[in-house]
Amino acid sequence: MSEQDATTRADITVRRARIEEIRPLAVEYRTEQDSDPEGLPDPPLPQGGIFWLATDEHGTPLGYAAGTLRPAGCTIGPVFARPGARRRGAGEALINAIQSWAEDTRVPVVEISVAADNHRGQRFLAALGYQPRRILMSITPSTGRAGTDTPA
Repeated sequence: MSEQDATTRADITVRRARIEEIRPLAVEYRTEQDSDPEGLPDPPLPQGGIFWLATDEHGTPLGYAAGTLRPAGCTIGPVFARPGARRRGAGEALINAIQSWAEDTRVPVVEISVAADNHRGQRFLAALGYQPRRILMSITPSTGRAGTDTPA
């Protein structure tokens, strides 16, 4: 990773990372999501092909973001900050680093999905300039219903 791949905000540093570096945080994220009975299932972690890692001044991981680069732009998700790092700037530092990277590499658009009931996340992204462009609708198919396959 080059110095130009790193972004610093106060005592938080964000840099591009390898999958091995974010895997422990991805496990924490998944555990947190699995404990939410209302949460929608996520794809297996980690996902994406581009990763960013936020650390404190001691190098302790605070959070990560994963992204997938497509011709139409970059889709980011998840963006995860450890509970102790939330509302301390880790998420904002991650998003700002992603936006800087996107501008530098001429990515046409950055998209981030947020759960419909995650109003705090929606306000957070709106404060950083993100606007709704489309609505993702989903359904969890019932098992054993006529015309559907039962999952293995």
